[in-house]
Formats: sequence, C-alpha cells, structure tokens
Amino acid sequence: MIPRRVWVRALGVRSPLGATWPATCAALAEGRSAVAPVSRFDARGYPCTVAAAEPTAADGEEDRRLALARAAAREAWSAARAVAPPGRLGVFVGAESGRTSFATLVSLARAAGGKATFDHGAFGVAARPVAARIQAPRMSPAAIASALAADVGARGPVETISLACASGSAAIVEAARAIRRGECDVALAGGTGADVDPLMFAAFGLLGALSERGVSRPFDAHRDGFVLGEGAAMTVLSHDREGALAEVAGVGRSLDAYHLTAPDPEGDGAARAMRAALTDAGTARVDYVQAHGTSTPLNDAVEARALRRVLGDALDDARVSSVKGALGHWIAGAGALGFVCAVEAVVNGTILPTAGLRQPDTECALPHVIGSAIRRSVETALVNAFGFGGANVSIVVRRP
Repeated sequence: MIPRRVWVRALGVRSPLGATWPATCAALAEGRSAVAPVSRFDARGYPCTVAAAEPTAADGEEDRRLALARAAAREAWSAARAVAPPGRLGVFVGAESGRTSFATLVSLARAAGGKATFDHGAFGVAARPVAARIQAPRMSPAAIASALAADVGARGPVETISLACASGSAAIVEAARAIRRGECDVALAGGTGADVDPLMFAAFGLLGALSERGVSRPFDAHRDGFVLGEGAAMTVLSHDREGALAEVAGVGRSLDAYHLTAPDPEGDGAARAMRAALTDAGTARVDYVQAHGTSTPLNDAVEARALRRVLGDALDDARVSSVKGALGHWIAGAGALGFVCAVEAVVNGTILPTAGLRQPDTECALPHVIGSAIRRSVETALVNAFGFGGANVSIVVRRP
C-alpha cells in the first residue's frame, strides 16, 4: 500500500498573546512578549518570578489544560470544514499529567500527618473534605484527548502522547502516520500545556532550568534558562488535499538514551530526528527552521550544532527562530506551537522573530530573525522539539 499524503487543513491557538492564532501571530510578528511577573500565586522565594501565563485560563479545581486545548481545537475544527465518518476521525494530543491546585496538595499533605508511618485510615478521615474538591479526570493526561474526541464526535483512533517537551509535535507525527496508513481520514492533533503553578516552578527550579534573570532569550549569549508559559496549539490534518494550507511532508523521531534531563552534548539524537524527517520529505534543505530553542545554555548550543551538522552550508540560506522567546516554554504544548509557526511561514511567508534575542551566542551561529517578523518565500520549513528523557521530534512542512 502506497502511504497517503497528509495535508494541514487548519490551525488553532490559545495563547497569552491572543485568543486565536491570527491574533497571536500578529503580536508575535511585532516582536511582543507575554513574559510578565507572575500574578496567579505569590512567586516570592522561587528562582524565577515571571511567566507567560494565559490570562483567561481556568483556575481553582478546573482543568486548565483542557480549557486551553478546547479553545484551540474549536478554532481549528471550525476553520477546517473537514468531513469524515466518526470511525474515520482521530484525535491525537500531547499532554502531561494534570494536577490539582497547590492549596489542595498542601491540605492533603497536612492530612497525611507527617508521621514516619502512614496511617491510611486516619488519612482517609482527614482528607475526605479535601478529596471532594479533586476531579479525577484532570489528573490523567488521557482525559484531554478523550474530551476533545467527544467534542468533535471522533470514534477512530484516540491517542495521548506524553513525552515532556516533545509531546505536542509527537502527537502530530502520530496523527500524520495514522492518516498515511489509512487508519483514519481526518485527525485533530496538537498539544496543551498549563504549568504556571507553584509545584512546577519549584520542580523546574530544583533542576536549575528556569531563568533567574526572568528573561526568555533563546540563543542569546546571556541566556540562563527558560521561562514557563502556557497555552494550546491544535491542527486538523486530512488525506484530502482540497483547501489545504500545507503538507506534512516528512516526520522523524529518535531518542538520545543519554540522560533523563540533559541532552546528548553531541546532539546525535537531535540530528538523527532531523535527518529522518528530511529523508522522509525527500529534501536536503529547508528555507526556515522553527527551533526548539528553550533559552537554556546547553540545549540551545546542542541544537545549533546539530542543525549545522545536518544542513551544512545550506543553513546559511535559511532563517532560524524560536517562539519561546515570546511565549515561554509550554512543555507538552511547545512542539505543536512550533508546528503552527512553521505552517505560518509556509502559507504566508511570515517568519516570526526570536523575542528577547539581542546578542547571539557565538556557539549558536545561526541565521537568526531578531526584532520583528520578516517576509520571505518559504517552500519548506523544519520544526524541532526535544524533550526531557532525550525524546526528539522533527517535522518538515511543505507548500502544497
């Protein structure tokens, strides 16, 4: 069986800079940044006190991951006008496990008693009033895809990908593969992240991953870590070319098998993912790279080296940028947001800038886009997403 081609029918984004993708894109093109002091909780005492928070996201015990994903999915689904029988419609979502509110976690910890031996009976009595506030579905990454499938009436393959920062792009890859194999005709795919909360600030702070200066500036000589952000990006893919924005021309995935949080310093896994995507697309060059570009010292340098190794001198004729400078790191939603930016470049020739980048690091000698967006014809774009655990995903997007 000859693999079917996969076409991008529509895009949807809910971000701190806009309720839709056109609104978000316009703000990004101007070089605006959503990074601001945290107001959702008291961030004093944390190593980083800023974030790119989505202002309309639900608080309390509601699932902000699902609220963001639904907003992005509605935009993409209404614009796609894709038709498929329920059994031929799939949903693929990149999502991490959810969390109850920090206040509830503290209450549960107090109910546990802090003794050397855990007393489940006593805990059950003390925690019962707290447990009533916990919604079980929000604790599972799978709940997002199931909810979206119910929203659009999908009864085909429904899948959740949880690969940290590579989750959203991996979901798009698996959706494309399902369409290629004929398992479904239309797929809603993307990722969502809602990690602007005390627990994640504390966790990433312990890892030393957050910017203590409070600035997201991928590839900059003075970068010192990433800034957390939140939002969702969704796309509708189809085997039907009619009305297509772009083609998912090539996909590649790999694993470093090196370290749980640090990338392979040689960038071998990243390079293998990029080469696989380029080979799948039948090309050796691209006009634009939407980089993973987290703003951490090691990750940016490794990605820059891997890009140079894979693309060689052809990289000088392309342009490279990272949306995380403006919208922070969405973790599970990051790769899907990068995919949307790559499609935008192919469709409209809008190459978005890397916000925060002022003085490029000599170790990251790339053809950067600084300040505001540039307009340029883009035939082919590459998007990268590299996650904790060494998961690497690359996608090639091409003009129809």
